Amino acid sequence: MRLPDVDVDVVVAVHDLARPVGETVLSALRGADLAGVLPSGHRVRVTVVCHGLDAADVRRRVEGTLESAGEEDLAVHVRYLELRDGLRSPAGPFNTGLAAADGRWVSIIGSDDRFGHGALGQWAALADELGTSWLIAPLQTDTGEVVPTPRTRPGRTRDLDLVLDRLAYRTAPLGLLRRSTLVDLGLLVPGAEHPTGPLTPGLATGEDVELSLRLASSGERVDLAAGLPPYVIGTGGTGGTSMTGDTDGTAGEGGRTAPARVTHTRRPLADELAAHARLLDLRWVAALPAAARRAIVVKTLRIHVLGAVRRRPSPLDWAPGEAAWVRSLTRYLLALGPDAEQALHRADRELLDAVLTAPDTDALAAASRRRAGASRWDILLTPDPRHNLDPESTVRQHLDHAVGRGLARVRGALADRGGQLHTLHDEERPRVLVLSFSPIASDARVLKQVRHLSGGFDVVTCGYGPAPEGVTAHVQVPDELRNELDGRLITARAYPAAYLAQAGVRWVLRNLPAGAADVVVANDLDAVPLALRLRPRAGVHADLHEYFPRLHEEHEAWMRRISPYQEWLCRRFLPRCAAVTTVSHRIAEEYAEQFGVEVGVVTNAAPWADLAPGPVGSPLRLVHSGACLRNRDLHVMVEAVVRAAGDGADVTLDLYLTPNDPGYLQQLRAAAVASEGVVTVHDPVPYAELVATLNGYDIGVHVLPPSSFNNANALPNKIFDYVQARLGLLVGPSPEMAMLVHRHDLGVVATAFDARAVADAVGRLDAPSVTGFKAAAHAAAHELSDAEQSRRWVESVRRVSGRAV
Repeated sequence: MRLPDVDVDVVVAVHDLARPVGETVLSALRGADLAGVLPSGHRVRVTVVCHGLDAADVRRRVEGTLESAGEEDLAVHVRYLELRDGLRSPAGPFNTGLAAADGRWVSIIGSDDRFGHGALGQWAALADELGTSWLIAPLQTDTGEVVPTPRTRPGRTRDLDLVLDRLAYRTAPLGLLRRSTLVDLGLLVPGAEHPTGPLTPGLATGEDVELSLRLASSGERVDLAAGLPPYVIGTGGTGGTSMTGDTDGTAGEGGRTAPARVTHTRRPLADELAAHARLLDLRWVAALPAAARRAIVVKTLRIHVLGAVRRRPSPLDWAPGEAAWVRSLTRYLLALGPDAEQALHRADRELLDAVLTAPDTDALAAASRRRAGASRWDILLTPDPRHNLDPESTVRQHLDHAVGRGLARVRGALADRGGQLHTLHDEERPRVLVLSFSPIASDARVLKQVRHLSGGFDVVTCGYGPAPEGVTAHVQVPDELRNELDGRLITARAYPAAYLAQAGVRWVLRNLPAGAADVVVANDLDAVPLALRLRPRAGVHADLHEYFPRLHEEHEAWMRRISPYQEWLCRRFLPRCAAVTTVSHRIAEEYAEQFGVEVGVVTNAAPWADLAPGPVGSPLRLVHSGACLRNRDLHVMVEAVVRAAGDGADVTLDLYLTPNDPGYLQQLRAAAVASEGVVTVHDPVPYAELVATLNGYDIGVHVLPPSSFNNANALPNKIFDYVQARLGLLVGPSPEMAMLVHRHDLGVVATAFDARAVADAVGRLDAPSVTGFKAAAHAAAHELSDAEQSRRWVESVRRVSGRAV
């Protein structure tokens, strides 16, 4: 029997045969069928990493537990790995197990702990539904004590934020981690000669600090599995070890029997705080926004640094040099997190001052004792009353927690009464948000989406510039807030943080409510992650106007630094879209081949124009309209037509150019003057007048050199403008353009992109053939108009929106 692919890879680390590792394994597999498939439909596998132990001994204990529970058949879904690294660190065994995993999800668990009944299946179902990267498990001790961390915004359990939802307080990465996210972030490098795992190797405690903070600050989606079965922390049943949200290392190799949990063993101060001291040397931490750095520093000071001082109330608790070391660490942390001390309550602020100024260990130990006797007001209020409303203050945390409990009671009452929360969804006329970081009112492709979708949907647009016609509402992004990538974050390959650091993205996230649309149409790749974060009820349709991983492949530096970021965007977010379209068949094929997504084609077709072919002139009137860009080699067309005219062809060429490159435009004007009337350069005409202006010509020319993948496979809008103007076409041997010309017999295709080949193609034109080409354009005008092409967007959005009904 071939087992299905693994969905959830569970890694258990055990270093002591006295641990109840069999119960841990049983909790992961309980409820699975003989194939290891949970009732939710997810297959689970458990890897037990035997840290300094013989695998055979551990296997006997585990299989004995399974047999006692009548689940001995599930033993086939457990594998055992041995690790003998000689280190007292849980990072080694956990990293070993994670490097061996190949499931979609990974979950780590200590050998004292267990999963609540049905937890893994329900967690996986929710994570699949939400597209989560880290699904944070609710925590509970085996004595029934709920661990209230992280203390999120009132009522907030979805799409959590490092700062607003206090994720820094949840350093134990318990729950489900999307394995591909760990790989994308460089935290997990499987398959190498020496596989790298996401936990910091060698640390006796705090090995999970960097992993959890990297996930929480990366911009990847983080959700809380509120209301689902918990991760149960083993305490030995004595109730003597209370695991709170301020305690690290709950994933460590702890104990519920006689041996103490490794995570609670007293260590030298430098060892105890090693994980937090490392943060100061990490480039990605230094590159975080100030608010994120501050949140991390407040938590580190409050819980770890001051906590370590509080646990040392006697001068004998302090080793030589430790007071100076913790003072230095504290100063560096305060430099990393601006004004972090303002969030501390009075008792912690006094202790912080002692850390910074105490002359000796006697004074520091005395300050620790005073902190132990602080009043309830001193451990609540900040020295400056204004700072009690700081998001990191103790007062604010208590207030938010109280509001959250109140919201939970209201929701529970609504559920009991069968009430429903308000929704914006309208089955008759779903709401579609058209999102584009462009001036939508002048963006031809996006305007076509708006025009066609507004017939059957409630269309809201979000982008730069004024509102386009025909929309219900428009959210205008301030013009000065342009998206620019932070080079430091790109260099550090902190791609999620780089995306979310962009000004336009941040503004939209602050000003558009999540869940307010049924479908988001995301224009271009930079809008896709944002569209997914806005959580439309039914899904996202991504429309890609180029092949972005090779957008500027002519520039080596861009390909080296930015192309990997574009590939990450494609790989990470396109599979989560309900539908994807692009501009040409070859570009669609490349997206499908590289990223495994199905991509439809909606060409840059122009609106249908009610025109007729004009008579063929003498001389033959060739025309080109578009942007004046050097990489389009417009001078080649000029040289070719001048050469053809010199060889006896009765032709002229008119250029309608936008002044994108004034220097290049001046060169073309000079060449036109030198042509003695063969070539004329005009100012551009408004797009609304363009097709009528082109109708007075005979042949539309576009010879685009294949200087990049996108140029080589382009099917640009000007080709469709020429068709609507009822012109014949002259194009270079670009596959997409050539295929269109041949399929509809619209004109001639040059054999190459150089001036000689284009001149030869011009020389093949005569009045009878051009008359036939113009008639063929007239016959194909409706099929090649946006009335036919753009309905594919409408059909796609209708299919996607049907999922919300």
